Amino acid sequence: MSSLHGFDRIIGQDAARQVLLKAVHAAEPAHAYLFLGLAGTGKTKTALEFAKALDCENPTETGACEECAICKAIEHGNFPDIRLWSPKGRDTTIENMREMRDLASFKPMRGKWVVNVVERADTLNEDSANCILKLLEEPPSYVINILLYRNAANILPTIRSRCQLVRFEQVNNDLLAARLVEEHDLSQEEAEFLASYSQGRPGMAIGLIDNNEFQQKRNSAALVAAACATNNPWAALGLADALRSGGGPKPSDAESEGDEDEEPAQTRGAGRRKGVRDASLEALDTLVVWYRDLLAIKMQGGDAPIVNCDKRAEIAAQSASYSDASPLLAGVEAILHTKRCIQGNANPQIATEALMMQLCS
Repeated sequence: MSSLHGFDRIIGQDAARQVLLKAVHAAEPAHAYLFLGLAGTGKTKTALEFAKALDCENPTETGACEECAICKAIEHGNFPDIRLWSPKGRDTTIENMREMRDLASFKPMRGKWVVNVVERADTLNEDSANCILKLLEEPPSYVINILLYRNAANILPTIRSRCQLVRFEQVNNDLLAARLVEEHDLSQEEAEFLASYSQGRPGMAIGLIDNNEFQQKRNSAALVAAACATNNPWAALGLADALRSGGGPKPSDAESEGDEDEEPAQTRGAGRRKGVRDASLEALDTLVVWYRDLLAIKMQGGDAPIVNCDKRAEIAAQSASYSDASPLLAGVEAILHTKRCIQGNANPQIATEALMMQLCS
C-alpha cells in the first residue's frame, strides 16, 4: 500500500500538478478545465485528486489531507458533490449533458465545490457539446467542470475557448517502472517491461498487471513469430485463430458449438464480429511490438533496447533465424497493413491468415 498522499499519488505530470496545486492553494480554480492527453496518462485520476483537494477540509502542500470526513467519503465513492459523466455506448449523449447542466443549479451538499468530470469528452457530438457551452462559460460560482480529451482534433473551438488547457504527457519509463515496483510489488524486470510496453502511460501499465488475457496474447505472438521464423506456415495458420480469439487456446469444436448455443440469438452477428475484430486488432498490436523487437536485435545486436525486455533471450534466438533484417522489416509493414485492412472492415480471419502466409514467406 502506497504511503503517498494527494497529488504525490499521480505518476509524473509535474506541469499539470503544478497548475492544479496552485489553484488549490489560492482557492481560485478556473471554472472550466480541458485535460488533454493520451488514454492512460492519468487524466481521470488527476481530475478526482484535484476535486478532492478542492473540497478537502484541511488541504496540505501536496493536496488533499486524506484524513478528513470529506476525503474519506470521496475515497469510498459516496461524495455527492463530485460527479463523473461517462459515455453511454459510443457517445456522450445530450441527455447526459442536460442532466449535468440542470444539476449545476443545486448548491454543494457537503463540500465547497461541485465538480463535474466529463470522461472521454471526445465522444461529445455537436449537440451535446452545445448543450453545456453556457455552463462552461458562465457557471454558478461553486461549479467546476473538467473535460477529459484524448485527441486535440476532436475539441470543438467553442469548447476550447471556454476552458483552461492542461496537458498530460507520457511518463518517463524509469520513473514509471520505479513506481510500479514500489506500489505494486513487481520485479524490476516486470516493471520495466510494462513501463516500456505502455509507452509511459501509467493507467495502461497498471491495467496490464496480472492481466491473463494480455499474457495469452503475448504468448500467442511469441508462438506465431517462432513458427514464422522456422517457415512453418501450417503452425502459423493454426495460431492465427488464437490471435483472433483474444490470445487464448482454441476450444474444441464441441465446446465452440456449446458456447454458441448458450448465447442469446439477439447478441450474435454484428456484436460477435466486432468482438473478433477488436481482439484481432489488439493481438496485432502485440505482434507488431514483438516483430519490432526482433528487428531491433537483428540490426543493433543482443543489447539493443527492446520493449519485451523480459523475453530478450527468446527474441534473440528467433532473430538469429533470419540472415538479415529485410524479412523482419517486411513483417512489421505487413502487420501494420493487416491492421489497417481490419480497421477498414476486412474479414479478420482472411486478413490474419493472409498475414501468416506473408510472415512465413
